[in-house]
This record gives sequence, C-alpha cells and structure tokens, in this order.
Amino acid sequence: MRHKVVVEFLIGCVALACVPVLAGPAEDAARVFTDGKALLAEVKFDEALQAFRTAARTDASNQEYQQTFGMLRQVIRMREGIEKEQDPDQWMSMARALRTFYYNHRVYSESLPLDRKIHQQHLAPDSAVMLAETLLALGKNAEAVEVLGGLGKEDANPRTSVLLGLALARQGRIDEAKAIARMVNVENDAGPRVFYELACLRALTGDSQGSLEALTRSFGLTPPSRLDSLKAEAKDCKDFTALTSSADFSEALKTQSTIEESKCSKGPACGNCPRRAKCGCGSGKE
Repeated sequence: MRHKVVVEFLIGCVALACVPVLAGPAEDAARVFTDGKALLAEVKFDEALQAFRTAARTDASNQEYQQTFGMLRQVIRMREGIEKEQDPDQWMSMARALRTFYYNHRVYSESLPLDRKIHQQHLAPDSAVMLAETLLALGKNAEAVEVLGGLGKEDANPRTSVLLGLALARQGRIDEAKAIARMVNVENDAGPRVFYELACLRALTGDSQGSLEALTRSFGLTPPSRLDSLKAEAKDCKDFTALTSSADFSEALKTQSTIEESKCSKGPACGNCPRRAKCGCGSGKE
C-alpha cells in the first residue's frame, strides 16, 4: 500500500509537468496560491486543491506551488484510504503522515480524531502527548489535564509534565502550574518543541527570564527552514502576551538556528523517523 501511494504521487507529478501553462502573470499565481492556503486553513481541502492546481499551472516554474499541489493531492487520497485501512502498522504510518501535514498547516481539528484513536489504542506517554498538544492547540485545556493527569507516575516524563503544567496555567490554576514548573527538568538535548512549551509555561507562571531562556533555546534548536514559522507562532502566541512588547523578547526573536539543516526537514511527513522528536519537524511536535 505504501509503495502504491508513493508511485501514484510520482505519476501525478509527471502528469502535472505535462499540463500546458495557463496564461497569467506570477502575481496572479501567487494570489491564487494564497487563497488556497486560506481555504486549507478552513479545512476546505477540495477547494484548496483546485486553487493550488491553478497556481501550479499558471506558474509552472515555482517549485513550492508544484510540491504543495502534489502533496495535498496525496493527502486527500490518504484521507480516503485511511478510513478503509485494516493493517494496524500501515494505518499508523498513514495517521502520522497526515498528522504531520495537519500540524505543518495548523489544521489541528483534523488531527484530533486521529490522536484520540491512537491514544485509545495505546494509552502510552507518547500517545498522551500527541493528544494533549492537539487539545491544547484547540483550547481544550481541561481535557488535556484529564489526559495527562491520567498517566501513572511511571509514565510521566518532562514533556508530559510541561504540557500538564501548561494546561493548568491556561486554566488559571497558576499555583499548581508553578509547582510543576519548579520541579520539571528538561534536558539540554530535548527537542525544540519541548523548550517552546516550557517557555510558554514559564511565561504564564511569571518567570519571564526563564521563559525567554527557553524560547531562545527552542529557536536555536529549530532547523533553519522552520525557524521563521516558529518565530511567527511565538509572536502570535497569547502565552507570551506579557513579554512581546519587551526588548528582551525582540532580542530573542533574533536568535539563529545553531543546527545544520536536516535532509528531511522539508519533507511532507515524518512517518516513523526515529529523529522526529528532536529534529523540529511535525509536532516535535511529533
């Protein structure tokens, strides 16, 4: 099945290359492409596909348009195929690929049913983290507390603790969140997402300096191709409201990546990559 999907994707790319280029300036293609991204954010996949197709045909030299069109076409097929998939391993591979796509485009509502099913099947720390971060992204903080609080002490780890503290803080349960923030110990080699979430937790519990230190660490550990996106997220994040107008926050935003670009950083899916938790891809969020 996996090979079939890849083959169909490659055939589609070849077919696309044979489509005549429609008349129209690059500005028109850019406008249609932007419209497509807005439609995708509204979970209007078919309409977004049509917009990306138009952009790709109008400006055939733009690789971003070509790749986004081909990727979304593959995702739509995968969304249909996962409903019929019976093999557990193949279903999981497809679910992770879809989840990565949803997170890259911040379509968290589409990730939620996948995360719920994965956690129901496994009830493990990793599945709890995946579900909790999606719940947090959707503002379902109380449910995130329930999911993470349901883990036994033997299953808790720094990531689950940070997320639990963050969920509590967003509910206004600051004293409980502070207690977690004081106790949690995040290792230096933790992924960029863990440090980003720690920065959010510290910001909400009044530790401005600690928050900026964690945020700077997160930026430094993020692959160059994803750094601008993460910085944009930080500027829009309500958790940092008390910090965004400060000179120190502006200074943190100047942080450059300190790691080399991974060959897979720009790929459409992390799949079962063993490095996905630390390379900054997906939800690594993943």
